[in-house]
Amino acid sequence: MSEDEKRAASQERAQNGISSLRPEFKIAKTVLAVMLLTGGALYYRDSYVPARMFQAADISFEEGDYGEALETYHRALELKPRQTGTHFRIGYSLEKQGDYRGAMDEYAAHLKDEPDDGEALFRLGSLYFDHDMRQDALNVLKRAKELGAPASADYMIGVSLEALGDTKAAREGFVEAIRRSEGDAELLYVSSKALMRLGSYLEALDGFAEMGKFVASGDTRAFHASNAAKAMLGRPTDPSCVIEPGAAFGSVTLGATSRDLIADSNWGPPKEQVSDGEHSVWGYGGGIEAPETLIYMENDAVIEIVSSAKDFKTPDGLGVANFKEPKYAGRFDRWVAQMGEAVTLYRYVLKGGGLAFFAVGDLSSAVVYSGDMPLSRSDGNEWVKME
Repeated sequence: MSEDEKRAASQERAQNGISSLRPEFKIAKTVLAVMLLTGGALYYRDSYVPARMFQAADISFEEGDYGEALETYHRALELKPRQTGTHFRIGYSLEKQGDYRGAMDEYAAHLKDEPDDGEALFRLGSLYFDHDMRQDALNVLKRAKELGAPASADYMIGVSLEALGDTKAAREGFVEAIRRSEGDAELLYVSSKALMRLGSYLEALDGFAEMGKFVASGDTRAFHASNAAKAMLGRPTDPSCVIEPGAAFGSVTLGATSRDLIADSNWGPPKEQVSDGEHSVWGYGGGIEAPETLIYMENDAVIEIVSSAKDFKTPDGLGVANFKEPKYAGRFDRWVAQMGEAVTLYRYVLKGGGLAFFAVGDLSSAVVYSGDMPLSRSDGNEWVKME
């Protein structure tokens, strides 16, 4: 056979190779092709399509379209019944749609797979509380806190304990919520209001003061709520009535000038004025003969303020009127025992200096000053320091 004939024969075999195979090889090739086609279809149906549907549902969820998310999740679960995290997202979507019972069921199903999910525990516990399952709520919320749930869990623990009648532990929960609030103004507000409800006014005041640091401009809730707490504590709500030891008596401050006093709408020109060289005394309130407040000046600068006005109090509530309350009676009795019953003038230095109180018979007054002792003393040895 010539070379040309050999090449022609080779090309013919190549073109007709498949037909030259034995029958069993042809069958195997056909089966393989069918398997590949069938497997591809199964993969597309069981993996690719559900994955894309879960992805679409997640997008709707993240965008807050919970109705669309629910519909897509349910269609995806028909193709692939198990998908990590889906029960939680369905539960959250149901909660946002108002189906709280359904949400509880989904959160419970999620926690079977993820028992240490603090957020799911918190949401389930909150829903338990809303449905009067108070003890269940408390148990779940405590577990959520153990797993690092945010300060909202402390607040919900507090309301659960309050509902169960344990007000002491409830207070602790609200105080802890304030401590861990991290600037959450709304959480600070509701926790502090809860403390007000329980009569814990001092802790509530601390919470409202913290809230005031984080509220938006124009939000006056913290201011008004703080004043309510101050009123319950017997503290002044008007800044012009606050006594600041060693600094100010209302709006008049140590070091202020006569011009400052006259320009101050709370004081203005005095009712009475006595001058002696570099020293002068201005009287306000009461009558000309017995003004309520005396302001002592040296070289036209305020050096001491003495007042019997009852509206003035320290930031924590100690005022002229309070000084004569029965709870202070023991201090008078001790003084009388030391000095004799003939002594009628009692002087107490309080607040670490800078604020003192006189008690003369049935009258009393407060003194704001700088230095070791007020100038309004007759003898320094007659002063008793009481913290």
